[in-house]
Amino acid sequence: MKRPIQARLRTLITIGATFAALTFCLPVRAQYLDDRVPFGPLDEVDIDQLIKFGKARGFDLQPELERIYKRDEQALARLFNLSLKFKKFNRNARAYGQVVYTCYLRFSELYGVESFLRVLDRQSDDVQQRIRDFLYYPLLRVPKEKRKENQEEIYRMYPRLFPSDFKFGRNDPIF
Repeated sequence: MKRPIQARLRTLITIGATFAALTFCLPVRAQYLDDRVPFGPLDEVDIDQLIKFGKARGFDLQPELERIYKRDEQALARLFNLSLKFKKFNRNARAYGQVVYTCYLRFSELYGVESFLRVLDRQSDDVQQRIRDFLYYPLLRVPKEKRKENQEEIYRMYPRLFPSDFKFGRNDPIF
């Protein structure tokens, strides 16, 4: 029996979140052990609300993610552009952030970080800033006394993702 789309999507995001914690967050040594999901705990309601949010704005999350994982760069660009529809950092934005974070990890694993960054580089400055803010956000969950050290490490590890002129939240009203 085929599981409902929301259940499959939630499973994909949960698996991606676990993978994210293992590959992106663990180098940031100050993470707490219970911070396995960079954007905090998400439940089915959060995912359902994100799906509704996207559909109301012409973006159908499940089929778009399937296209993204088949290397559809236009679908990835559409996911990026959805980022500007968020007007505050709420549960919807957190769920979206988790999707983008998971997408970054999975797309990069399948096709390389450069492929992901080429699509990001073709977006408007506002979209690039917003996506980088979402990907940078987990670092803010690190205790303040460790952030500077971890920020330097992240910038060194991901120089194309976080270029030297990147500043978290620059002209970005939700961060």
